[in-house]
Amino acid sequence: MTADLNTVYMEQRANIRRFLAVRLRDDATAEDVLQDLWVKVSKTTPTEPVDNPVSYLFTMASRMSIDHIRQHQRRVRRDEKWTDESTEKVGGYTTSYEEDGEERLLRKERIAEVRAAIDTLPPKAKAAFVLHRMKGMPHKQVAAELGISVSTVEKHIIRAMRELRLILKESDP
Repeated sequence: MTADLNTVYMEQRANIRRFLAVRLRDDATAEDVLQDLWVKVSKTTPTEPVDNPVSYLFTMASRMSIDHIRQHQRRVRRDEKWTDESTEKVGGYTTSYEEDGEERLLRKERIAEVRAAIDTLPPKAKAAFVLHRMKGMPHKQVAAELGISVSTVEKHIIRAMRELRLILKESDP
C-alpha cells in the first residue's frame, strides 16, 4: 500500500504543492511542508487500505498545513510577548532592556576587578565589608558575628570603601 501512496504522491506532487502554496501563502514554506509530507508518506504504512489515495494525501497535506500555521502563530505570539517584555519604544525607536555581548563582557570584567580588589583588603575590613555590603547584615549583627563593637564595624567598612575606591580608581583607564 505504501508503494501506491508513494506513486500517487509523485503523480500529485505538483498539485499538492500548489494547494499548499495557496493555503500557506508562501512558496518556500509550501515546499517545506511538501517535503515533510513526503517523509511522512514514505515512513507511514496505513493500517487499512486507502480507498482514495489522492484524497488521503490532500487531507494529510491540509492537516500538516494547519499544524504549520498553528506553530507559526504560537511562535509569533511568543516572540511578540518576548519583545513586549524586553523592549521599550522611545522616540519611535525600539530599545532593549537586555545588554549586548560587549556590555555583558565589560560587566563581567568589572565584577572580576571588584572581587579582586575586595580580596586585597585587610582581613577584618574585608570580613565587615562582605557581611554588611554583600550579605546585607546590619552593623549590629556584623559586630556580634565578628566579636567587635558596632563603631569598629563602621570603621572597618569605611576603611574598606576608601581602599576599594582607590584600587578601582587606579584600574579605570
